[in-house]
Amino acid sequence: MEGNLEITLLMAITVVAGISAQIVADYFKIPSIVFLLLFGITIGPSGLGILHPSLLGNGLEVMVSLSVALILFEGGLNLQLREVEEVSTSLRNLVTIGALITLFGGGVAAHWLSEFPWQIAFLYASLVVVTGPTVVAPCSNKPMSIAKSLRC
Repeated sequence: MEGNLEITLLMAITVVAGISAQIVADYFKIPSIVFLLLFGITIGPSGLGILHPSLLGNGLEVMVSLSVALILFEGGLNLQLREVEEVSTSLRNLVTIGALITLFGGGVAAHWLSEFPWQIAFLYASLVVVTGPTVVAPCSNKPMSIAKSLRC
């Protein structure tokens, strides 16, 4: 029963801190990510140690996945096609040149830093191009075989 109270408090403090960060950011006219990161670092395990996400166990991964889906859904609803036309050149460059740079740079980095064979390094890099390093990298920070890291 006490574990449930800790998890409930963890979630409540997280929500209150997130809303507070949004309000402070709106007041100072600064992007909210600045205060969200600042609040997270301050009250997290590296700061004051008030919040311990490890208490959520596997639930943390589920919550992050659902939050990312919600953010992407909300972003898609608010997307204005007129705004996309204004940045079409930058968007085209990001999708073409940026993807090639990420593929090449990620493959070389995976080969040199993680000592993956070239084929596996570029497979890893191709996953990073389409999903991003935050999706692929959390699995690879644990010591495991290459086959397990690709299934993770």
